[in-house]
Amino acid sequence: MKLFVVCLFSALQLVPRGLGHQIHGILLVNGTETPEWKYVRDVGPAFDYVPGSYPEGHQFPKTPPQMDINHPDITCGRRAFESAATTDTADVLAGSEVGFRVSWDGNGKYGSFWHPGPAQIYLSRAPDDDMKHYRGDGDWFKIAYGGPVGNNEWLLWGKPEFNFTIPPTTPPGKYLMRIEQWMPTHLFNYSQWYVNCAHIQVHGPGGGTPTGFARFPGTYDIDDPGLRIPVNQFVNGGYVPDEEMRLLEYKPPGPAVWTG
Repeated sequence: MKLFVVCLFSALQLVPRGLGHQIHGILLVNGTETPEWKYVRDVGPAFDYVPGSYPEGHQFPKTPPQMDINHPDITCGRRAFESAATTDTADVLAGSEVGFRVSWDGNGKYGSFWHPGPAQIYLSRAPDDDMKHYRGDGDWFKIAYGGPVGNNEWLLWGKPEFNFTIPPTTPPGKYLMRIEQWMPTHLFNYSQWYVNCAHIQVHGPGGGTPTGFARFPGTYDIDDPGLRIPVNQFVNGGYVPDEEMRLLEYKPPGPAVWTG
């Protein structure tokens, strides 16, 4: 029976509609929602479709996960750099709260984090503060992590947004701010990734020195413990009883969170 469930789950992922999950096209600044794709780099569709088969403005083709952590699109999302020149930059005060909201999921406009799993936030300073030409191929430091809140519950699963604080001593300047939310799995090379990047300009006194840098792609490996996990950390597989789940033992990939 378990083999059948795995095979059925895998087969469903090959169907475009079975792959529709989420995008995070809305930036939140101190709880205020900004227009979709105004400050977040727009992304491309995951599959070919007949023009006119979706209503104008429909975002579903952009929602399927990325499966290849070594593809350049894992930096900011599918073909995200194509929209860099038309993405505005939001002013953000160091120490203030910002966030990403799910702007579309498999059910339609708005929605929630579709899969059980963690989320992390990274910042990368644009060379010469040139956001329009920065691909995100430099160093990133982690500023937030949303993980499990119990052995059976992820903080963000089913929630509409992820809010966090810009470290108060973040050096002033223009940054790409990257959200990655993913479903870790016990299956080999089958983690599913949902990635977007916002343009922000951080204002404040600075004084901090970020540490623990990462590169995307390049830092994560398909066999990292935070990507391929024990079966008792895979909450929606039905493989172990709830009382045997151990989400609190989960260790995320990448460097430690820099708090400033």
